[in-house]
Amino acid sequence: MPDVEYSRDQLFYRLPDSLCQLLYEAGEIATVPAGTVIVEEGDRLHQLFILLSGRIEIFLPRGEHRLAAVTLTELGPGDCFGEYAFVDRQPASATIRASEECEVYSIAHRTLKQFLDTHHSVASVIYKNLLRILVGRLRASNAELDLFTMSF
Repeated sequence: MPDVEYSRDQLFYRLPDSLCQLLYEAGEIATVPAGTVIVEEGDRLHQLFILLSGRIEIFLPRGEHRLAAVTLTELGPGDCFGEYAFVDRQPASATIRASEECEVYSIAHRTLKQFLDTHHSVASVIYKNLLRILVGRLRASNAELDLFTMSF
């Protein structure tokens, strides 16, 4: 198990290192080469991810109903992704590609849910962290939309 700096992770923020270590041991860490698509829009995800190193791009790809690709955001170390699918069990709403070589931690939804169902104090912290992450992303999206509606 590589040395992981838990304090940077948004998802496990405020959990004791010993519990973070248990969660990391329940998942997998993979090295992802630059340019690799990790998730495609429409994929059914069965895991939640934390970016340990590197950068990823989240975008809506060009397609039948989209004239050009639309970059939504870029994430860095400590950011999680795949959280929408963990919460609502719907297919991925965007494509995720490694902008540079990355180290990515993943934990199966089933494994994480079992852990949270048996560790209620941990569940409380992680669900609060998920809510903080989702609200932060919603606020950022709202701020971007405001740029399109400014009156001159």
